[in-house]
Amino acid sequence: MSQYHGYKIDELSSSNKNISSWCLVKEKGKCADLIVFSSKLIINDEAQWVIQQFRHKENYEGNINLSNIALLDQSKIKNKEELTDILSNNLGSINYVLLDYKQNVILKYNNELSDLEKELSTCILKIRENSNSKKINVTPVTLTLIIINVIMYLITVIISGPGHIINSDINVLIFLGAKVNSLIKDGEYYRLITSMFLHGGIIHLALNMYSLYIIGPLIEKLYGKIKFTLIYFIGGITASLFSYLFSPSVSIGASGAIFALLGAALVFGIKMRKNIGKEFLRSIFSVIVINLIIGFSIPNVDNFGHLGGLIGGTIASLLLPNNKD
Repeated sequence: MSQYHGYKIDELSSSNKNISSWCLVKEKGKCADLIVFSSKLIINDEAQWVIQQFRHKENYEGNINLSNIALLDQSKIKNKEELTDILSNNLGSINYVLLDYKQNVILKYNNELSDLEKELSTCILKIRENSNSKKINVTPVTLTLIIINVIMYLITVIISGPGHIINSDINVLIFLGAKVNSLIKDGEYYRLITSMFLHGGIIHLALNMYSLYIIGPLIEKLYGKIKFTLIYFIGGITASLFSYLFSPSVSIGASGAIFALLGAALVFGIKMRKNIGKEFLRSIFSVIVINLIIGFSIPNVDNFGHLGGLIGGTIASLLLPNNKD
């Protein structure tokens, strides 16, 4: 809905057990379309609670058109009579769409919500197309970061000479801004940032850029371009600081910032565990643990940087404003 129809992702300041804390917002002059997700059709009191929460958080004084997308898993309904009862329930006063989120099928909607039904239908078609093609759409900030990293590697190769296409010259990396504790101590603080865009070899670059290509678009879509950028840089700088404090070795690479994105995914998974299930959370947690174990098992890997990036990204995701740009 955010990608195809211009909605912003926002978060309510507190949550009802049946209603997701995440919502969709589209402002139209002095009016805002607000869409909430729930495990059942919401009632009037719950609708008023949502509107009050949104007004308080955003200090919004305009009119609010509230819609409810109720998520249903038909496979968990015991009998046809129960499903018929759910489908025949029309609360009237609240606009809603009843969606089977397992099958991506719209089961029922108010006549007033024909536009929302069309928007959801478009999203469902796009999901199916992307699922069939297995294509990942690289988002703007993620693509920019990948391009910068590749350009910096090409500059490293050019300065190092043809013999260093596979592995970078350590002296060139230091010249370009690698994390060197003694130089940072002498006041070259810029190295806390520049080291994020340098890599020790083509394999090092390829692995990090592939990881960024996979996780970057997800986090950018969930949090928005500005917050995504802040999480990336805050996590990357935190990774460099941890490396500076706990490791004497020269350090380079985007992996600390990538761990920050994993931390952001972990925060999202925890907040949304009741709505999207625990599988996403388990998957992210497993990826983090496996990568940390691999890091501690292989020599010359800056594990303190990884831990710093994970901590920095997690904290940034919790403290930065909730609304998506």
